Amino acid sequence: MKMTRTKRLWFILLILVMWALGLYFNSIDAEKKSSHKHDATKTVTKSQTTTTADNGTVTKQTITNDDTEEEEEIERSYYDTIEDAVKGSNFAIDEEEGVSYTNKKVIKEKVLFLESETDALLFFIGNFIEDKDYTDALVVYKFKVKKEGNQTKYSTPTNATQIAAESEKESYEYGGSKYEIQTSLNLNNAYQSFNLYPETTELQWGMSYDKNAPNLTINGEHPTKVIPIELDGDNCYFWYYEDLKYDSSKKVKISFKKTK
Repeated sequence: MKMTRTKRLWFILLILVMWALGLYFNSIDAEKKSSHKHDATKTVTKSQTTTTADNGTVTKQTITNDDTEEEEEIERSYYDTIEDAVKGSNFAIDEEEGVSYTNKKVIKEKVLFLESETDALLFFIGNFIEDKDYTDALVVYKFKVKKEGNQTKYSTPTNATQIAAESEKESYEYGGSKYEIQTSLNLNNAYQSFNLYPETTELQWGMSYDKNAPNLTINGEHPTKVIPIELDGDNCYFWYYEDLKYDSSKKVKISFKKTK
């Protein structure tokens, strides 16, 4: 069928719009990655701590950007235990719905805890929406860590994400075992926000409802650990790699076959 001049013009315009959108999203992606790299070049130049009545401390810090020498003041509460730090979560509330999807007060089950000298990560099972929706979700909190004498203290969570059990199960039932793993690699930690050593490693993690998940390999590599968990009464597995280099533009080999 012969294309008219008007249709050709519309077709060319559509291509130009798609090209422009591609440039826009690439620039956003580059900006995020650049911002992530610059986070590692900030230094605490001033620090003042006061004690609170709830077994915590409040620390006011002045953070200086090593590249621009700009200063910003940050106030964080610190607690003696990770459980108290979780209870102190104070993420913003959704104005329309009147709830916070990331503020949690109850740890139903600890799944994994990782810690460095400056940061900590806690993976746990919590309520999807605290006080409103008690279905399960895998929650990830990131904390700042500091030492006061022999005591390690944890800040109120600085970053958070969660995966609803219902959404994860739908992903598995819709696309199958490999699709579920691929989705985790693409979405869960794409910008390595939840990583203790983002300059040198790539922390990858996710879940699997496949009963053969203990045999999981990605590009021939076994996970650092596979942990059996239960979400909304269903048995499944949490898996993570301390360092798995992943490129979403390349084909990934996912297998659940048992290896020797």
